[in-house]
Amino acid sequence: MSRLNNYEVLNQLKYIDGITIIDNKGTILFTVKFNPRFHSEVLEREEILGESLFSVFPTLNEKSSTLLNAMKTGRPIFRGKQEIVDFMGRKIETTNISLPIRAHGKIIGAIEFSKEISKENLISNNTIDINSEMFKGDKRLLENIHPERAKYTLKDIITNNEQMKNIKRLTEKIAKGSSPVFIYGETGTGKELFAQALHNASNRGEKPFIAQNCAAIPEALIESILFGTIKGSFTGAENNPGLFEIAEGGTIFLDEINSMPIHLQSKLLRVLQDGYIRRLGDKNIRKVDVRVITASNKRPEDCVKDKDIRLDLYYRLCVMTLNIPPLRERKDDIKLLLETFISKYNVLLHKNINNVSREVYDFLLRYNWPGNVRELEHIVEFAINQIDDWEETLQMKDIEERVKNFIRHSEEELQVGPLKEAVARLEKKMIEKAIQQTKNNVSQAAKMLEIPRQTLQNKIRLYEIVPKS
Repeated sequence: MSRLNNYEVLNQLKYIDGITIIDNKGTILFTVKFNPRFHSEVLEREEILGESLFSVFPTLNEKSSTLLNAMKTGRPIFRGKQEIVDFMGRKIETTNISLPIRAHGKIIGAIEFSKEISKENLISNNTIDINSEMFKGDKRLLENIHPERAKYTLKDIITNNEQMKNIKRLTEKIAKGSSPVFIYGETGTGKELFAQALHNASNRGEKPFIAQNCAAIPEALIESILFGTIKGSFTGAENNPGLFEIAEGGTIFLDEINSMPIHLQSKLLRVLQDGYIRRLGDKNIRKVDVRVITASNKRPEDCVKDKDIRLDLYYRLCVMTLNIPPLRERKDDIKLLLETFISKYNVLLHKNINNVSREVYDFLLRYNWPGNVRELEHIVEFAINQIDDWEETLQMKDIEERVKNFIRHSEEELQVGPLKEAVARLEKKMIEKAIQQTKNNVSQAAKMLEIPRQTLQNKIRLYEIVPKS
């Protein structure tokens, strides 16, 4: 059997959950995790750059680390299996492609592409009765939790809302083609969920699905990660495919596309126009067959107006658009989502919540949901984490710590005035408070506010916020 080249092996993975780069001392130079099961507090901090691989992943050692083995032997490791322990104490098994990095005849580090292959039985036998003396809701069963990427289908998008049902029908129609799709909506509305569902509903469903948040990696690396590199293009560079090549025949999902540097947007435009990419430092072009789905929390017209997206690229990206409505505009979904999230966290946290009080339900209907569906899930997770094992009813006392700021503000007397100015004042105050509480750590503040780091930096400049020492 002939030996597979790096590109062929990467293509067999279908998608990747994480990328890690270390130097020859085992120090982490770069890491990005696409799978939320890999996200722990330590992985979100910039401080892990420069840390030892073993201090960040204490369950690994020199024998079990595929990165270290590839670097020490000087040979690629294809589909090497490895176990790590996530932040909830669960074992995660991955299959890795680990490649040594050479420069001037010496091995100077290694790069690893990881895909999770854990097998978990997360089927729930607990039904949720939204009741608590006041009313009785439908019973639902949590049938499955998908821990991997690109596993969600249109059936996984649960809704009772007519607007959402229409969007699902439109998604199913446009999935049959290959035109670029621009998905926009507020943070937490489920843009990537629709991207995955669109991919799986298309004839590319069995091909790779590659997701990349354009705001999540340094500007200096985004070109090489998307388009690849050739040997000698910079110190230590080897012939490596970019994500577009890895996604061959499938779909690439570029989230926060408005964070992509303007000078790189011309390269993306060429892919959309002609289907060609050029690796960093390469003189030759390569043909790729990839469907491009992009997303932003801003309307595409606003992205152009704010000069975040080139006008010519806008026309190429927005052949088809999906506008995902915020949760406050589809509150008829709250009960259904609440049941699903309670079922999920009953399983994960070994609890038995079967009821929700009328007080909690009425509050959830009144709440404005700035964080949308993601915020609702976080509130449920927060409540079930702290609730006593013997309790069966979710009550107001279980969620009020997470929503007390909203309650306090809603009780204050509001003065009518220009809405835009009022929103700007509130936004500035929240950013100042987040910066203060995180002791001027922009990354942690961005996480607290649930916005990309680059977006927060732009707002800090806009409001001329000076960190306090």
